[in-house]
Amino acid sequence: MTGRAAHDLLRTRAARWTAVALAAGLGASLGGCSGSGATSASADRLVVARAAEPVSLDPARATDIESLEVAEQVYGRLVRFAPGRLEPEPDLATTWSVSDDGTVWTFELRPDVLFHDGTPVDAAAVVFSFERQLLADHPAHEADFAWTRSFHNIRRVRAVTPLRVQFDIDRPYAPFLANLAMGPAAIVSPTAVRKLGSRFGRHPVGAGPYRFVEWIPGDRITLERNPTYWDRAPSTRYLVLLVMPDSRQRLQALESGSADIIQQLAPDDLPLVRLHPDLRLVMAPAALVSYLALNTQRRPLDDPRIRRAIATAIRRDALVKLVYQGVGIPAIGPLPPNVWGARSDVVTYPYDPERARKMLAEAGWRADRAMPLKLYAPSAATPYMPAPERVAAIIQTCLADVGVPVEIVLNEPVEHQRALWAGEHDLALHGWFNDNGDPDNFLYTLLDADNTTGSRPSNVAFYSNAWFHDVIGVAQRTTDRTERERLYSQAQAILATDVPWVPLAHSNVIFATRANVRGLVVQPSAIGLYRGVERVP
Repeated sequence: MTGRAAHDLLRTRAARWTAVALAAGLGASLGGCSGSGATSASADRLVVARAAEPVSLDPARATDIESLEVAEQVYGRLVRFAPGRLEPEPDLATTWSVSDDGTVWTFELRPDVLFHDGTPVDAAAVVFSFERQLLADHPAHEADFAWTRSFHNIRRVRAVTPLRVQFDIDRPYAPFLANLAMGPAAIVSPTAVRKLGSRFGRHPVGAGPYRFVEWIPGDRITLERNPTYWDRAPSTRYLVLLVMPDSRQRLQALESGSADIIQQLAPDDLPLVRLHPDLRLVMAPAALVSYLALNTQRRPLDDPRIRRAIATAIRRDALVKLVYQGVGIPAIGPLPPNVWGARSDVVTYPYDPERARKMLAEAGWRADRAMPLKLYAPSAATPYMPAPERVAAIIQTCLADVGVPVEIVLNEPVEHQRALWAGEHDLALHGWFNDNGDPDNFLYTLLDADNTTGSRPSNVAFYSNAWFHDVIGVAQRTTDRTERERLYSQAQAILATDVPWVPLAHSNVIFATRANVRGLVVQPSAIGLYRGVERVP
């Protein structure tokens, strides 16, 4: 297709999409028309175009960034992360304290806060929100809750008074407060959960800055300003989150004024946005990692020698330069450089195809008898990987060059995640954003044996190492930062030898906005905060 034909096709698609939006009643905000009537109506809506649809808006089920970003706008938590920083600050709790032995945490709740359904946010609601995830026999517990293991150290949650809640944990646990600022620690309306049951994930009720209005699958989610929000109310009445998988279509929507903000801008389009007088970039160094997971439970990847050879065969520097185009750096290990404790001096596997062939031969690899390894990749851009199909193709070429055949399996993001949970892959492109600012969120969540089981394992390399597990456990129980750094350094050295992953890149998060949009905050977790966004003349 010629450049002119592609441009015309994008214009046609954008026009068709805008017509659909007008028919759906969003014309005032999406039409990009001139005239005072359209402008004043548009000022009451903020439209964000995103690459993929959420999986669930129930915080107990939300693991993908699209779901967690919506949940960020809808729910409150006891503590939240400060704008632009992964540092806990008061949210639904105003103060907190911890016992001398580190096992009892007490939180004082903000008075007179209501859920979107008008019911009170009180200690009983906090207890309900955690117990439904923790207790398998709780009436509101569901078998597919994804975060139960993250709260495994909580022994009891109890309401001391209507506005005081207490957590008893089994041992001192350094990341505990930061974990309470994560998405799954959101406080939900018990009334709504009891009423809706498993449908709650499609009709969320929280106490955040926006309340839920509608979810039209494959199209959009609409949120409305919460008039009783305890903090500063959002500047715009409606927040509309569109699903637009095609990156060029998202850019076209931004150029035309159909969208105010777009996510996951393709690196190829950065120069266009930089030069466009009506657009601007919002970039933030994110605590992200993209990686190639090697399924350590499937032959031949159960052999660490094969895994090291694969790592040696992949030309990561060139891959990052080609795909990320200046907005990412090659990863050395699982921890991004802006997360404390990250090591840069571990064993690495520089690109060396001749050495990779030798390593494979020493491990007994026979290229003439090898069955293709299945490499699973998402078909849409993600915050940690702007062009997964291109990355998969580069890896396929690199491995073919050393005699390792690869079959690429592309799936929509939801199906890709399901396949990885089920362990259907040999190799898989995946990524993670730091939920809580603590190394534990990468090392324990993604690589500990505790997280290889259940219906939604977060360790999709299915890696298990008893020494690594013990080191991580000691680090969790230690509150001394220097000692924790020493332990996490040891853990990273173990991973560098075992190679359950090939770490690929740490990238910036890239949003693009109309030039008159101000106040957008992009968290290091790659989530956008929209409550403070406003338009300026």
